Amino acid sequence: MPDYITTYIGIRFYPAQPDAEGICIEDIAHALSFLCRGNGHVSKFWSVAEHCIFCAREAAAREWPARLVLACLLHDASECYLSDVPRPFKKELPGYRVHEGRLLTLIYERYLGTTLTEEEERLVKKIDDGALFYDLKELLHNEQSEEDPQFHIVPDYEYRPFQEVEQEYLQLFYHYYAKMKAEERIGNREAEEGMAVSDNGVLVKAVDTGDVPLITRAPERPAPDYELLAAQLREFALTDPAPMPLLSNASALLKDAMGDVNWAGFYLRREKTESADGAELGLGSGVQESGTQESGAKKSGKEAPELVLGPFQGKTACIRIPWGRGVCGTAAFEDRTQLVPDVHAFPGHIACDSASNAEIVVPIHDRQGKVTAVLDIDSPLKGRFTEEDREGLEAFVSVLEKYGAWNE
Repeated sequence: MPDYITTYIGIRFYPAQPDAEGICIEDIAHALSFLCRGNGHVSKFWSVAEHCIFCAREAAAREWPARLVLACLLHDASECYLSDVPRPFKKELPGYRVHEGRLLTLIYERYLGTTLTEEEERLVKKIDDGALFYDLKELLHNEQSEEDPQFHIVPDYEYRPFQEVEQEYLQLFYHYYAKMKAEERIGNREAEEGMAVSDNGVLVKAVDTGDVPLITRAPERPAPDYELLAAQLREFALTDPAPMPLLSNASALLKDAMGDVNWAGFYLRREKTESADGAELGLGSGVQESGTQESGAKKSGKEAPELVLGPFQGKTACIRIPWGRGVCGTAAFEDRTQLVPDVHAFPGHIACDSASNAEIVVPIHDRQGKVTAVLDIDSPLKGRFTEEDREGLEAFVSVLEKYGAWNE
């Protein structure tokens, strides 16, 4: 028998004597999407790739650097060549652990440039252990003595075709690999000034945080009290109905009250023929489009409007969105709420943050009934938003419509 395996893309790979040149991300994504967690002793199929994707998305939700997000995505990549051995038995296989460590070192060096530091290994293991908590609870229905790790997100154990998982794994890899390289370039340029780079690309002063625990929130929280939120918003509006302070507090209210949300904010209508004075407040006169963008534009003799970024809570976002494009542009153009359980399946989706998987967008009208802005909320959890959220957010928006000084 040969002492090599033939990989998915046709490479002869020697697991006992691995060669870095034979390691291929396409092989890793494909094989891990077929490997089942727990050697198949689970209530439903959950692949090693899905576990790694979940770990990477949790790292991204914590706003860790792209290098650490990639490390979480790759932490079980050696199983592509060595198979998944249960933890209790792995302890009895010192030879396996030596080969696993050697191979994982090669994978990290190939894709991260260097192996992980001791601190990086600790952080990756912390997320890996937290993910195991959910696996044991949801896939094996074992009551856990450990405390809930209180992740930012929770895994969705609904079955998905392996092709979909494989594609998501590759998309995450390529996205964060490019991001890591960009961070390295910026970090090298600013190193002498004592600067560091956050996960959203923003330069920040390097600070030694020691072993300060990460700020996390419960993975599952009940739906917010939308009536209370609307009442709070009304009080803000009575204090000052101007769009900027009102929308700023509105986005803060929602981001704080809603669990598993990574972005909450507003995009404002801007007429393309307007000057910037006041247009960025979404207060353009314009005309009410109907039927299609083209017909509305031709009747008015103006170009279709666009959406421009307004007050928000979350990572940096797209500044302009074409009218009728993406989830936000579609909500504005069609003048109806868009509740999207999976943004990757939405035609023409505009991705501002790769961690976002679900979205809800609610149109906001001025006193003449024209769409003047949209409320946009994103979540890293697919299927996060419900009809209860739709009704509650539409009632929340109605307060903005009634009390906001849109045309003043």
